[in-house]
Amino acid sequence: MKVEFMIELTREGKLNGQPVVLPGSKPATSDYAQAYQNSALKAITECQPFTLPSEYYDQWKKFQPVFIDLPSAPTGNAPPAGGQFDTRKLSICRGC
Repeated sequence: MKVEFMIELTREGKLNGQPVVLPGSKPATSDYAQAYQNSALKAITECQPFTLPSEYYDQWKKFQPVFIDLPSAPTGNAPPAGGQFDTRKLSICRGC
């Protein structure tokens, strides 16, 4: 499952219009795919305002977040493979 959006943000980190689902997304033909796409859209809308450095506004005012359904987290004490499931990564949204 993969959903790609094009979003535009204001300088305050809020959405400037509705996110647009891009053609690279898998079609939401099943109930699961539709729920996944709706969940991704909800994450984008509910996590605003995004915390981004204002001096780079021209670089982040338009971007394409991609949501990918990853397999379940590995069990045991092995480190995450290739950064997957690494919860230490910074988030640009507040409270997400």
